[in-house]
Amino acid sequence: MYKVFLTIFKKELKDNFLNNKAWFTVAFFLLCLLVFPLSFGASSNLQKDISIPAIWISALFANLIALDQMYKEDYSDGTFTYYLINNIPFSIVVCAKCLCHWFFSGLPIIILSPFCLYVLSGTSFSYNLIITLIIGTPILTLIGSPLSALMLGSNVRGPILTFITLPFYFPIIIFGIMGASQSNYNFNAELYLLLAMLSIGIVIFPLLTIKILKSTIN
Repeated sequence: MYKVFLTIFKKELKDNFLNNKAWFTVAFFLLCLLVFPLSFGASSNLQKDISIPAIWISALFANLIALDQMYKEDYSDGTFTYYLINNIPFSIVVCAKCLCHWFFSGLPIIILSPFCLYVLSGTSFSYNLIITLIIGTPILTLIGSPLSALMLGSNVRGPILTFITLPFYFPIIIFGIMGASQSNYNFNAELYLLLAMLSIGIVIFPLLTIKILKSTIN
């Protein structure tokens, strides 16, 4: 099982690097983030107030951009059918794809967020922002996974996927921004809520994705 997981995960990493999906997601995050200071002008106080919401909103849209291709190519070229015929557990496939999606759409944002926060507000570091992003970005991937699988075969999957997914992302964005905006460095109610959502999401959303994928392929 472990070797199969590593094989699929390496395949996903290679595909993302070769197709430049990773760099496109990071570039989109930075461009989306650039819109906020350009829109609000040179007011330093205003930029400081919107810095954390700007990072979270940019992370949301970067996640959505990467979500459209999460299962599309393997469904189109018959890779999922190959997995099904060869009795490869879809639990391994889904976990590998979710981890790879977060690796390219969540981890780079976590790494870049201190630099972006400094550019926007002059704040050198925010532990709460890093912690909320570490907890929140995997939840965005987990929520988007079954929705991306549900849209397989649709001709207008991109716009519909965005329209359907956004309402489910709103609670994560709200709690993430509220948790990151706290002045203390202790866990607060918002962080505990995000941890609870992550714990539930790790169990529920991969199982839901597996059922949708098998139903779609059959």
